[in-house]
Amino acid sequence: MRHSKLMIFLVGILPVRAWKAALLRGHIEKCAACEKRLASKDEVRRLLVQTGDLGDLSGLWPAISERIRGLRPAPASFARGAWAFKARSDGKRRPPFWRWAAAAAGMSLAVVLTLAAVRFFQSPAPSGGPAGSETEQVQIHYVRIDNEPARTFIFKPHDSDVVIVWAGKNI
Repeated sequence: MRHSKLMIFLVGILPVRAWKAALLRGHIEKCAACEKRLASKDEVRRLLVQTGDLGDLSGLWPAISERIRGLRPAPASFARGAWAFKARSDGKRRPPFWRWAAAAAGMSLAVVLTLAAVRFFQSPAPSGGPAGSETEQVQIHYVRIDNEPARTFIFKPHDSDVVIVWAGKNI
């Protein structure tokens, strides 16, 4: 029972019909339990109807047409809803305008949010002089800790005007 649920799940998530058919065919050929549940060729032949067995079909369409005309029409509130499909002249249905409007609004919002994110996260242009040159420089002549020379480390974060000087004892 578990394997059949797994097969139904896999067939449900596969996107291409050819893959689904190949998966089912391969499974049924290998699985004895599923193969036993299949109908035999004789059972299938009894279910199929040949055109010679039907006889006269001249009264078929008038009976179907009469049955269709006898059906009640859908309630007016159901047929006139805002979400109802409108019939075209060729009989096919087309979705209402608001679906296209909602799709266009969603795409526009996505474009605006993308542009805003790009602009917000864009690094600012360098200020004050040509790129690569700095107008101010840090010069350290000496650093002492407890009257002994100290090791100094100078950090200048990228795209920042901050300079960090770190001093530590020599060991």
